[in-house]
Amino acid sequence: MHSLRIMLVLSVGLLFAGCSSRTATFPGFSDPEVWNAMVTVAKNPEYKDWFVFENEVWTNRPSGEIEIHRFLRRDLVRVGQDPQRQEERWNFRVTFEHTDPPTLKFTARQVKIPGHLWREADRYFADMRNILGIEADSESGEVEIIDLEVAEIEEVDPADDEVSDVPVEVDVELIDLDGR
Repeated sequence: MHSLRIMLVLSVGLLFAGCSSRTATFPGFSDPEVWNAMVTVAKNPEYKDWFVFENEVWTNRPSGEIEIHRFLRRDLVRVGQDPQRQEERWNFRVTFEHTDPPTLKFTARQVKIPGHLWREADRYFADMRNILGIEADSESGEVEIIDLEVAEIEEVDPADDEVSDVPVEVDVELIDLDGR
C-alpha cells in the first residue's frame, strides 16, 4: 500500500512537472524578418496584467537561440478581499529552427505546469504575429503543440551554462506598486 502511494505521488508530480514545448511556423517571411521579430518581442515584452521588473535577454544569432530570464509582478485585487501580491519568474529559450518555412521552438528552462508554459508561449507567438503583421484569424503562424517526454527535461546549472553575447546593460523597468 505504501509503494502505491509513492507511485501515485510520483505520477501526479510528473504530470504537473513535465516539460513541454510549443512551436510556431511563419511562412512567407524571411529568416532575418523572423529573427528580428524574435529579438524585438524578447526585449520588449508587453503584458496586460503584469508588470515586468526584470527582463534579461541573451541572443546568439549563429545558433538561433534567445535566452530570456524574466521577473513579473502584479497585485491581484478581488472584490471583498485584500490585494494579493503575485510574482512569476520565467527562464525560457526560444530557438530559431533553420527550416522552410521559418519555425520557432519555445521551451521553458525550469519546471512549470505545462498550461502556464503554453500561456506564455502563446503570448510570445501572438506578439510575433503582431509585429510581422499576421492577422489573428490567419492560417499563418499556426501553433503546433509538441509534448516531450519527462526524460527530456534539461536541468541547467548556471555555472556550466555558456552564454554568448551577454549584454553589457540590462533594461530594468521599476514600478513602485506601493505608491511610496
